[in-house]
Amino acid sequence: MKISVVIPCFNAEGTLHDAVRSALEAYEVLVVDDASPGGCAELVASWGWPNVRVIPHRENLGLGAARNSGSAAATGDWIAFLDADDAFEDGWHRALTTFLHQSPEATWVYHPVREWTGTQLRAVRYGDHPTQHSDWLLLRPAVAPSACALRADVAKTQPFDTNRRLQGTEDLELWMRLWAEGHRPLRWTDEAFTRYRISHGMSAELESHTTKIRLRWAQFVERGWIAEGVLVRAEFELQRQKARSLHKAGRFAEAQRAYLAAGPSAKNWILAAAAAVRLKI
Repeated sequence: MKISVVIPCFNAEGTLHDAVRSALEAYEVLVVDDASPGGCAELVASWGWPNVRVIPHRENLGLGAARNSGSAAATGDWIAFLDADDAFEDGWHRALTTFLHQSPEATWVYHPVREWTGTQLRAVRYGDHPTQHSDWLLLRPAVAPSACALRADVAKTQPFDTNRRLQGTEDLELWMRLWAEGHRPLRWTDEAFTRYRISHGMSAELESHTTKIRLRWAQFVERGWIAEGVLVRAEFELQRQKARSLHKAGRFAEAQRAYLAAGPSAKNWILAAAAAVRLKI
């Protein structure tokens, strides 16, 4: 069972070494240089790892296009994705190949991730396992690209969306599309085999992301993937997730407002009260 790992790179030269090194057990590692001004191609060449090759972009095309270029060039049976600021844990490759040999029906697999600041490991994200299309909006599936692998034929025929206006939501669009095509994600282990770097963006970035999510929802309704009535509950969940991000970042007043916008529930009220007294939970 040959696994190809695709790592898009743009301005990530400071973290790329750890990401690539963590993937070296794979059959091949494809680093897609998305016209990074830091010159990640030269950096990768200097390491001299024989199963690592660079796919260059002449211009910056965005995250979705970079992943797609890697998938198109991959020659393995399966394609795993890893962002350049994340890293696999030791043993991931052997465990995954063992599972895939035993699960010929699988087309799409994922595992939990452990939050990571770059210096400190934090909580494991298990999330909810989706059982219907709307669960991707209403629950909290922890299906991160850096913890996902697709059978190669699926990855090559179901590429990431490349709309730069909605960059940052291309993974959600792909998961929804795969579900619509009849694919179902299998959580193949409860071990967190990916260190998933967390950061807390500025308010403008968070607002921009929530706007993009809502635009994706409109697409999903238009395509008939979800009913429009689902969006009321989806908005509550979006506000809850926004509140948690703000709360963890210590932006308490904004977090309190987002909790109160997340719908009437005892949990939201308790968390809003905690934010009001500047208490992290």
